[in-house]
Amino acid sequence: MVLSDYFFEERQGLLLLSLKKPQDCEEAAKKLIYANTDGKTALFLSGGSTPKRLYEIFAEDGSLSVGAVGMVDERYGKKWHETSNEKMVKETGLLDHLASKQVLFYPILSGRKIDEETENYDETLHYLLSYFPKSLAIMGIGADGHTAGLPAIPSVCSGILNNPSALAVSYSDPKKYGDRITMTFLALSRIDILILLVLGTEKREALKQMFDPSTGSGQAAIEEIPARFYLRPEIAKKTVLITDQKI
Repeated sequence: MVLSDYFFEERQGLLLLSLKKPQDCEEAAKKLIYANTDGKTALFLSGGSTPKRLYEIFAEDGSLSVGAVGMVDERYGKKWHETSNEKMVKETGLLDHLASKQVLFYPILSGRKIDEETENYDETLHYLLSYFPKSLAIMGIGADGHTAGLPAIPSVCSGILNNPSALAVSYSDPKKYGDRITMTFLALSRIDILILLVLGTEKREALKQMFDPSTGSGQAAIEEIPARFYLRPEIAKKTVLITDQKI
């Protein structure tokens, strides 16, 4: 899974690649993704500002080869609303590239009520993760330690963590996260490779909290810092963390 021209350190079970420049991290992520995807792979994209340049690179060089593409999470609203993750991906040119290669893209939003959108995407995830023999997701971490749309709100996150069957869920948090639809921990656990791209000094504290259970309130619980999910032994062994921060 790793590349011979980079030095990967093992850190609490996962593979860590620490580089000085964001551009170097994006290049490493690109090479790693290209080396582990083909026409039999379902690729899942996260939103946020961190992976945007990576998606632009995919669109520019035209070398990405996958079987299908879906989203990891989405902010609920009308199709193409201003803060939509799908809108961000479209603006990078990646959706046009996928269309030119006749690769199907599976969005979350289609103009229905949030419960209907969630149920439909849950079915989509069941299909993608069963039909395609390989899967890879591009993930990130928020400054508060959240990942995907899984919030750093213990009362919400614990319910998602303990859900035994759903691959997609929705929730509402008026104070910070808004209305979200996201892959669950169960869905992420079914993905074969997780590429965790974490760039910027604003993510340094989140990384510290992820690796050090004594930070925050002193609890090691995933419900408090969802990014700690990647340190679960069965998850860490298929996770590669690429960052421009020293940990």
